[in-house]
Amino acid sequence: MRIRELLIVEGKYDAAKLSGLVDGLILTTGGFSIYRDREKRELIKEMGKKRGIIILTDSDAAGFQLRHYIQNFAKGAKIKNAYIPAIPGKEKRKEKPSKEGTLGVEGVPAEVLIAALRRAGATEEAPRSGRRLTYTDLYQLGISGTPGSAERRRALLRLIGLPLRLSKKALLETLDAGYTYEELEAICARKPVLLWDFHGTLTLPADDWFDALWERLPHDRLEREALRARFHHVCMPWWTMPGQHTPTGKDWWNYVQDGFTRLLSGCGYTDAEVRGAVGALRGMVTDPARHQLYPDAISTLAELQRRGYQNILVSNNFPELWQVAKALGLAPYFSGQIVSGAVGWDKPSPEIFRLALAAAGNPAEAIMIGDNPIDDVQGALAVGLRAIQVHPHRVSEQAEARCETLAQLLDLLR
Repeated sequence: MRIRELLIVEGKYDAAKLSGLVDGLILTTGGFSIYRDREKRELIKEMGKKRGIIILTDSDAAGFQLRHYIQNFAKGAKIKNAYIPAIPGKEKRKEKPSKEGTLGVEGVPAEVLIAALRRAGATEEAPRSGRRLTYTDLYQLGISGTPGSAERRRALLRLIGLPLRLSKKALLETLDAGYTYEELEAICARKPVLLWDFHGTLTLPADDWFDALWERLPHDRLEREALRARFHHVCMPWWTMPGQHTPTGKDWWNYVQDGFTRLLSGCGYTDAEVRGAVGALRGMVTDPARHQLYPDAISTLAELQRRGYQNILVSNNFPELWQVAKALGLAPYFSGQIVSGAVGWDKPSPEIFRLALAAAGNPAEAIMIGDNPIDDVQGALAVGLRAIQVHPHRVSEQAEARCETLAQLLDLLR
């Protein structure tokens, strides 16, 4: 049974029992010593955000105490609880039964443990198609025991989203649970950096700005579609200041709000109505709840990161976009972000792509992934980058490839 989640048990005998049944990363709490082991807690939190956690502790009071402790410090991770029944008995290696007289994980029959994991919703993966990792592999791949290996190891761990401080043993266990030798070798090979658009690419397309204002305006002045027609290519710097250096931060918002104030005033709304709608605009547009990810966004980003691709966000958007992206759960999969409202350049200007490449460490090759044929595709091609169009509502014939879904990128970039 190969499972994706990080499996947490209490002691080494529990881990030994599970290692004969489960192919995956198994960590022990060392009993209550986890209360003092900050490094292990950080590893559990980081791995939990990426892969999820299954807690499988004994059915006694101590087991439940440890379970609750893990659930508290690992908040933010997707946690599944696997429970074993309270079976009376004693493990063979022990002289006396436990305080409560029940079997722990190590003493429970294998079929009971497998059933507990499946009942908890363990994510079963396909069997490995390559060989297991060894310490020698880490040496030969240049990430352990060689000149410069510490720097390469940190770069690798940062790239695939793992804690930078891992002991040699933890490094091997963690990598071996997620990768075969062939997969890790491919990750260590050079590959293009992926630059990602946000709106319409990672999130569903929506008229965020118009909808926010429409919700706050009286509906007896103009018909909805009549007002929408006046919103075409107005107020936003990427439309009104093409190719120019734009305001940033607070000045960016002042520019946008002034534009919408003039627009709405010319549509017959009163000063009070305009102030109310424009004043509410910032809070509404920056509300993460108003942005909906495509259903395959997180899984696609996670798999590409697992393969060793570096992801950089490049978006024409308001300055606080990164806070929204973090609230949507995107942050663990990106190593950098370039947002027009924060840097003062919009796509398709060459400057914003150069800033993105600098944030990625000036890689030899990069691919822009976006839905817009001008901002994303033509903008990237103009500075010598490759471009893949996703969710192509307006098809670009210049894109290297087109994908109807984000998940299709996984085959395209294999």
